[in-house]
Amino acid sequence: MNNPLRSLITAQLTDSGFMTLYDYMHLALYHPQHGYYQQEAVIGRAGDFITAPEISQIFGELLGLWCAHQAQTQGLINKAILVELGAGRGTLMADALRAWNTLNLPLPPLHIIETSPHLKTQQKTSLAKFPALKIHWHESPKTLPEKPLLMVANEFFDALPIQQYRRKNNTWQQRGISLDAEKNWQFAWRKTKKTPLFDDPAFTALDEGQIFTHAPDYADFLTPIAQRIASHGGAGLIIDYGKMDGYGDSLQAVKNHQAVEILAHTGTADLTSWVDFAHLKNIAEACGCITTPPIPQGQFLRALGIMPRTEQLAQGKPAKTRRDLLGAIDRLVNPAQMGQVFKVMTINKGTK
Repeated sequence: MNNPLRSLITAQLTDSGFMTLYDYMHLALYHPQHGYYQQEAVIGRAGDFITAPEISQIFGELLGLWCAHQAQTQGLINKAILVELGAGRGTLMADALRAWNTLNLPLPPLHIIETSPHLKTQQKTSLAKFPALKIHWHESPKTLPEKPLLMVANEFFDALPIQQYRRKNNTWQQRGISLDAEKNWQFAWRKTKKTPLFDDPAFTALDEGQIFTHAPDYADFLTPIAQRIASHGGAGLIIDYGKMDGYGDSLQAVKNHQAVEILAHTGTADLTSWVDFAHLKNIAEACGCITTPPIPQGQFLRALGIMPRTEQLAQGKPAKTRRDLLGAIDRLVNPAQMGQVFKVMTINKGTK
């Protein structure tokens, strides 16, 4: 099968001999014509993966109520904007706004950070049920208005391109891809110049050959958000699978809901890696915000009342409907499924 993106990358490898993992992921995911997120259907049962909002409407409802509570307690009704980083098909936000409406509060203007034209179209369709809602799309959070904001980022940061480094024989190496003798792609390591990043304690503590994963684009997205929260108020909610460090190799490719070989389906498979919550924490706090330690998604959803809401929805329904509802919620909160590996971190304005 002809794959123009593979042809483009092979040409670059033939010319330069090496492409960093970061550059490969950026092309594979975000190339303006052939990148993965330019496809029409990537999320949902007909796509390659299912996110929490696609599993149960209650997920988005609870996040909407969380945002409304933040607006009420901080006195931000009619002042704050609502922001979502990577809104997918608009499912989460539609559920969140429906829950917000139950409180008889005016809807805040919605600002969505999105680069995919196909997803923007789907978001418009999902949110058309709120005709009074003012929606603005941005390529970057840098263009958000200088106002208090309430931000939700669900499974956003795991899809940003990463760099991987290791220390080998007292030199720093960066991971990428190259061509073997038969012109096939292969993972490779190349010596790289020392950067200020290597003076970080997380790097100096690396064992020989141990991989460290770093996502340099975290700051581009989180810094403008955190700066506005620190200056004007509001709160942010980050939900993703990850941990409190960047040690190890968690890069994976997913296609048709199955793990596939990372280099085999360029532009047609999703590429993600575990989120380094310590990195996000440091960015937010450098802007003057405070963060909460990440807690398991299951714990967070239970605290917001997911079980009573599930029982409410299931009441009076046929047995199969009840089983389906309970099964969906179990997938979100069960530690053996999404309940433990997915973490939740909140960002709030710091106290001076």
